[in-house]
Order: sequence, then structure tokens, then C-alpha cells
Amino acid sequence: MISESVIAAYLAASLALGAAFKSKADTIQGFLVANREIGNWLLAFTFGATYFSSVVIVVGGAWAYMWGQASLIIPVFNVVLGALATFILFGQRINQLSKIHDALTVPELFGKIYSSRGLQRLLGLMTAIGLTLYAATVISGAAAMVGTVFHIDLALAAFIIAALMAIYVALGGMYSVVWTDTLQGLMMASGVAALLAISLGRVGGMTALEAAKPALPPERINMRLIFDLALLTSVAVWGLPQLVNRFYTARGPGVVRRATGIATLFAFIVTYSSFLSGLAAAELLRSNPPADPLKAIPTLASMVLGPIGAAVFSGAVLAAAMSTADSIALTTGSAVVYDVLGIRSTRALRAASFLAMIAAAVIAVATLSLPKELAHAVTTIFKTGWTLTAGAFLAPVVATVLGARSREAVVASAVAGASTALAYGVAKAARVVLPLADMSFAITVLVSFTVYAVAYLATRRR
Repeated sequence: MISESVIAAYLAASLALGAAFKSKADTIQGFLVANREIGNWLLAFTFGATYFSSVVIVVGGAWAYMWGQASLIIPVFNVVLGALATFILFGQRINQLSKIHDALTVPELFGKIYSSRGLQRLLGLMTAIGLTLYAATVISGAAAMVGTVFHIDLALAAFIIAALMAIYVALGGMYSVVWTDTLQGLMMASGVAALLAISLGRVGGMTALEAAKPALPPERINMRLIFDLALLTSVAVWGLPQLVNRFYTARGPGVVRRATGIATLFAFIVTYSSFLSGLAAAELLRSNPPADPLKAIPTLASMVLGPIGAAVFSGAVLAAAMSTADSIALTTGSAVVYDVLGIRSTRALRAASFLAMIAAAVIAVATLSLPKELAHAVTTIFKTGWTLTAGAFLAPVVATVLGARSREAVVASAVAGASTALAYGVAKAARVVLPLADMSFAITVLVSFTVYAVAYLATRRR
């Protein structure tokens, strides 16, 4: 009953925030970039909450549970490269470029910098495809949490969650996303921090964690895979449209600069709390390990938090999933309507954002109904959406911000990066082993940047 009350109150608050900002989102600029009036605290929280989904809490904790101390390279990369470096290297410049070119979306920024409507359409299409795939996995995770708490069918839970997010995003656009992200970020940080604090008390403090033995034997710990995951969950952020466009909303570069420390601290709390809780789970659950490592963190929460604490933690996990999914809905909707179709209408943007979330739910539900093996293969391809989007945008964003600009290089590297990511995803789903499959993201980045460099040098020689 406590869990139901906590989650119901949180969902009601999200809808209320959406309704509260409807009038401010009646213009295109209000809907897509919150009229560029977001301050430092809101910017830091909306960035952090969008960055870290429930994956970092549940899956990140499972990685630490399985791999032990070796997994801690991942939160180091998340904090230093995913948060701190993103704000310092890219945040202020992206904010300036978006204002100079009066761009409201990431594809539009490229379209205006390179004077190419076709480039805007291409990147908008890649955004829509990659993020819709990823959204389906996020919806599945949120549905599992809501379905478990309220004892309802997963398909029904998926549609409830999708509909609620679709409504508040459609009502308030970026305003709703920013403010609900802040609420969600507070729940995430407090939930995982509480879990870690109490778990440390049970296990005997940080000293005990230093000696924690991973659930897997040393010979099964793949350091190349861990390094690739560290890159995927940090460097990928530099090219993800739903995170890059957060800097569009800031009032100015000064806001981005002041938000840097807050965002970095948020990343530190969420990632380290999640991974260190995974180490604690390896110690506390040693005598009765869960059958599935993904259940390590939920099992730990049930063990150490009690009914009220477990309710808050379940709300934190749901908030983490929703804070990512709502941003994806807004970004996907704008990619289709604004970037690909060229429609400049808030009514169309509201409808597209709503439908993007419902479409993700339909895909998630359809996947849940498949036979187990086929569902696993399809879900693997969906997870490729994050890598595909980052692979398409990473090299173009970095090169453009640094001043190495070439329209041909942007197109070539975007296609090469997305194609490489998709090839690895499909191969994994089909259980075909490609070379260096455990470093698929690193290979995707290498291919994308190499193609960009070759195409850029070729255009310079003309």
C-alpha cells in the first residue's frame, strides 16, 4: 500500500506540472527550448535525470554485483566524461551556437550551420529511429516496476506509464520535461543514496566494500567489455540529441558554467551510489544470491530499506526511467514533425510527442508478447538505439563545436556510425559474433571519427 501511494502521488505531481506549464509552451520556442530561460539548478537536474535512467540503478548495480571493483571504472567515466567534460567542453559553446543560428533542435542546428535542409531531415530521421528503439526498452523497464507494485499486467502498465508521460510532455513541452526531471532527479538521488547509506551500515562500511568479492569468478570478468560500457555510458552523451539540446534551454553560457558543479555532483551521487550498492549486494546476498543478477539491487532494497524505504526506492527507479523516456518523447516528436516534415506548429508537436510515447509502448508490449528467444533478440536491437544515435551524432557534434566543419563529413560519419552500431546490434540479436563484439561502441566511435576525418580532409583538398 505504501508503494502504491508513493508512486501514485509522484505520477499525479508529474501531471500537475505538465498542466501548470501549458500556457508557457504555446509557442514553438516555448515548447521546444522553454524560451531559453532555464537557470543553473534546473539545467543541472534536467541534464542529470535525462542522462541517468533506471539502467544505472538496476543494471549498473548488477554490473558491480557481478564484476566487483573492476566495474568502478564506469562511474568514474560517467562523472568525469559524461557530466563534467560535457559541460566544460560542449555546454557553453552549444548554448551559444543554438542562439547564433536560432536553432531549436540538434538537427536544425546542423541544417543551419551547413545551410542544408536535407541534412536536417537526415539527422532528424536518424534521431527518430534511434530514440524510438531506445524508448521501447525504457518503457519496458518502467512497466515492470509499475506492474509489480500495482499487481497489473505488464502490457497495461506500459500503456499507463506511456500515456501519463505523453500527456504531461504534450501539455508543457520542454517546461514539463525540465520541471518533472528535477522532481525525478531528486527522487533518484535520494533513493539510491539512502540505499547505499543503509547498505554500508549493514555490510560494515566502505572498508568492507573494498574487500567485496564479485559474484562472478575472475576468469569471467571481461575488462574489454567493461571499458566499452564505460565509454558507451559516458562519451556517448556528447552526441545524444536529448542531452545536447538541454544546453539550448539555458539563459546563457554563464548558467551552463554555474550548473557544471551541480550536474557533476548529481552524477557522482547517482552513479557511485548505484555501483557501490551493487558491491554491497555481493556481500549481503552471498549466502542467498538472486537467480538473475538484475534482481540484485531490488532484492537488496527489499532486504535493507523496509516498507517505506522500499516504496521510496521503487519510486526512484520509476522516476529514473520516466525522466529519460519523457525527454525521448519530446526529442523524437520534434525530430519527425519539426526536422523531417518541416511543420512549425505547437499543435502538431504536441500530437507527435504524444504519439511517439504511445508508439514506444506499442513496440514494448508487442515485444513482451513474443516467444522468449525472439523477445530477447528484438530487445537487443532496441538497446542498440542508444549506440545508433550516439554513433550518428558524436563525431559531427564534436567536430562542429571544435570548428572542423564539413557537410560531406557530417553526412558520411553519421551514416557510418549509425550503420556500424546497427550491424553490431543485429549481429548480437542473431547470435552472430562480429570481430571485437565486446567493444562494439568503441569500434562505432572509431569508424565514425575515421570517416569524418577522411571526408573532411578530402573536402579541404578541393
